Amino acid sequence: METFFTTVTIVLPISLLILLGFFLRQAGILDETGCGKMNTFCFHVLVPAMVFYNIYTADLSTLKNPRLLLFCLLSVTAVFLVLMAAVPRLEKDPGRVGVVIQGVFRSSFVVLGMGLASSMYPGQDMSIIAIASTVVAPLFNAYAVICLETFGRQRPDLRKIVKDVVKNPLILCSAAALFFLLLGIRFPAAIDTTIKNVSATATTISLIVLGGGLTFQGIGAYRKELILTVAAKLVLLPLIFIPIAVWMGFSHMELLCLLILFSSPSPVTASIMARNTPGADWQLAGQIVVFSTIFSVVSLFCILYTLLSLGLL
Repeated sequence: METFFTTVTIVLPISLLILLGFFLRQAGILDETGCGKMNTFCFHVLVPAMVFYNIYTADLSTLKNPRLLLFCLLSVTAVFLVLMAAVPRLEKDPGRVGVVIQGVFRSSFVVLGMGLASSMYPGQDMSIIAIASTVVAPLFNAYAVICLETFGRQRPDLRKIVKDVVKNPLILCSAAALFFLLLGIRFPAAIDTTIKNVSATATTISLIVLGGGLTFQGIGAYRKELILTVAAKLVLLPLIFIPIAVWMGFSHMELLCLLILFSSPSPVTASIMARNTPGADWQLAGQIVVFSTIFSVVSLFCILYTLLSLGLL
């Protein structure tokens, strides 16, 4: 019973923030236009600030073995390559292919990761997750650009794909933060505090806005894609990679990092990127965000409960 209540304590704060956003939308305090602008604000300002600050302040000594980063790199790349080969055979609408691929391999690692880790290990150093984000964030965003551009209705433009990857705000912030971290460069206290304060709002505001953007219109047209994508994301990937991670000896914070990587829902930024990609079915991308978020509450609870019961977290 103690494990049950511990799991509830971990998952409930995140769920309540999403519900708060949903109820604010129903009450008319938030609307579609406002949520859209706030999503853009989160994508270009708040989340990059959080990524930058978490990497910038990370303690490299906490990552005693680089195998966690290697596992993240190889596993995400393997999933991406398999999806690039398999999804076009299952989905004939080119506008939906890239969206489904992105919907399966990409997760809310950056936004949900810190929130979940803070709930589970309050007051502990989160450097492992911050350092892992230097690999995960660029990979997610680069692969998302590639699959969306490749399967859009326009002919893929390699130069444009590379340009979109390079100018992605999360990739830019990750690279900048890693540069400052490795060289030991530190900002004056006033600037440091400002970045810290901005980054501290990212998870809360992003989750509230995520809840405010939940909509259930057009479900029938995407039933097959939603079932396959959400099942693959929340059930199949955790069943494959979490046992492998346990077998390889990952536990506690490292295992939690991988759990978030493979078990968290599709991020709001996935919908934003699809909306900005010609030919991509951004409405499907939005529905994947909605339903993966809803069902992840249950799937995360079950996975966390199981791992806590086994003493692995």
